[in-house]
Amino acid sequence: MIGALAALALVGALGLRIHWFGRHASALRPASVIVVLGARTLPDGSPSPALLGRIEHAASLHRRGLAPLVLFSGGGSPVTEARVASIAARVLGVPEACCVLEERSRSTHENARFSAALLRDRGVSDAIVVTDDFHLYRAVAHFRRFGVVAQPAPARRSLTASARVRWTLRELLAVIRRPWLLH
Repeated sequence: MIGALAALALVGALGLRIHWFGRHASALRPASVIVVLGARTLPDGSPSPALLGRIEHAASLHRRGLAPLVLFSGGGSPVTEARVASIAARVLGVPEACCVLEERSRSTHENARFSAALLRDRGVSDAIVVTDDFHLYRAVAHFRRFGVVAQPAPARRSLTASARVRWTLRELLAVIRRPWLLH
């Protein structure tokens, strides 16, 4: 009984850590690149609210001069999440010359793996990682595992309390299944 309560307390503490990590990110320092993690696109090829929030936040960070490049990560078809995001970012003022695309990934792990390889090819090892606040703990951990000095930059969107709990629980389960991501 005590063991079960201790395990439950640890899981609860981890859930709070995941929640707070993205909700209370520290001030950002300039970096070499802003990496925007993909999210689904709508059937008409436009960005979903999640993806649009990430794009808007990255464009704002770019306009503030926090990084000269924006790397959009995410696969899919017929048009990749990365391509949809870069088109939307250009509408928001991010010059095409500042956009880099990683279009093969289909998971957070692949976002980090493929993006880190592109960054290494450019001699870059630091990045500002933009994704939803509840997703940042796991996303940053993946990037760090691939050698990227990753700063979290939460794209906050309005969610109901039940949706926020559901997404945070999803992230909690993902981290429990991959304990090497704990930090």
